[in-house]
Amino acid sequence: MLRLLWLVAACNNPADTAPPVEDEVFVPPGCGDSVLDADEECDDGGANSDTSADTCRSDCRLPRCGDLVVDSGETCDDGAGFGGDGCNGRCAAETGTPEVEPNNTWAEASALQGEGNGSLLEGDTDCWSIEVPACGAVELVELAPCSTSLTFSLHAPDGTMLASGAPDASGCAHLDPLSAPGARWVEGGTWAVCASAVNGTLVPDYSVALTSPDPLTIGAPASGADGDADTIPDSCDTDRDGDGLDNEADNCPDLSNGPLTPAPSLTADGYITTWLSAGPFTGGETTAECRPSEFAFVGEDGPLAPAAGDAAGDTVWTIALVETGYYDLLIPYGSASPSRESYTLVYLDSADSRPLTVSLGADDGVFAWWNGVQVMDVGSCQGVNADQFQAEVVAEVGRNTLLVKVRDWGGGWGQAVRLLDAGAPATTLVPSLDPDGDWRPDQADGDGDGVGDACDGSP
Repeated sequence: MLRLLWLVAACNNPADTAPPVEDEVFVPPGCGDSVLDADEECDDGGANSDTSADTCRSDCRLPRCGDLVVDSGETCDDGAGFGGDGCNGRCAAETGTPEVEPNNTWAEASALQGEGNGSLLEGDTDCWSIEVPACGAVELVELAPCSTSLTFSLHAPDGTMLASGAPDASGCAHLDPLSAPGARWVEGGTWAVCASAVNGTLVPDYSVALTSPDPLTIGAPASGADGDADTIPDSCDTDRDGDGLDNEADNCPDLSNGPLTPAPSLTADGYITTWLSAGPFTGGETTAECRPSEFAFVGEDGPLAPAAGDAAGDTVWTIALVETGYYDLLIPYGSASPSRESYTLVYLDSADSRPLTVSLGADDGVFAWWNGVQVMDVGSCQGVNADQFQAEVVAEVGRNTLLVKVRDWGGGWGQAVRLLDAGAPATTLVPSLDPDGDWRPDQADGDGDGVGDACDGSP
């Protein structure tokens, strides 16, 4: 009724007009109409922006890494989508050293100490170099988040590849000197580690940490020979034999004869590892092909009390220290043709008088004397078989002497001798190589030739 009255009034007053209406801008349907369509991620109409953070973009897509705008959760956005340029593919600022192309080979490697950043296009390789001190190590670790497809190769200063690294249990690639022998105790110089992707796939960004740790500090095992078993390889060990003397000051650098050398003792199994040794001797006639000769090359039938360097027939007594009790006679005397013979002698100090068993294996025949009395005569041919031959003896209080003569008819040549007490290893007797008292290796050099008696073939 009211609307009708207004219309009537308007008709009756033609001079009156309707209230003015403002002009409206026509916005066609689509991105920017403030209506979220099915193919749009967002649409804020006129508020869409390609420069403002955290806003809907002009193409009606949500803000994202790679849109050249630093949004929440991002510390950079260069639009590149790749690392190695200061901003990685996840729009996080890189704190490490960026790679410098070309760096595809070990010879073109980018210098790095610490963290580095890069990216790998398809088929690409990035190489990083580091200065490593002599006897140092090289370690390269991929930093999280990891690509799971990265692999490493380690190259020596001459380019030789010596080790590799791949993803470990964490999923990150790791060149670990603890598990890669070629990466520890290395020569000094410029080493390179190259990173590549499995099958040459694309890796938009990666971060690595390249360091040169001290192998000893990280507990790295030895690589190569380690004579004193101190985990430092002989090539890097200033005291190879671990006797407390630097190699340069040690007149037997590969045989323990310094202040830290332990006093001689029998092994836990009763084996003798410390001997005076003389040989090789040839020409002695025998009654059987493997039985030792009756010829006493060293005066075996009379009082015998030699020291290192004393005459032994036409040669001299030398020191032989063996690790396990087995003495391979081919090592010092193998140059002589069979048949050939050798002598070994040791002084044994006993705190009491008691019966003992001299138990041995020999290749081939063997004579043995205890305190100047022959107690063993074996003329058979065989290899060294532990405890194959035995002789009952009595240890006197104080010093006792054991002399062993072995004849080799051909092939192997050696001996393994131990002492038993009622069938159990006799470990309390103290061996010595000095007829006048206790002996231990030292820096003695009887002939003054600079080579210690402990390792001198002709002291």
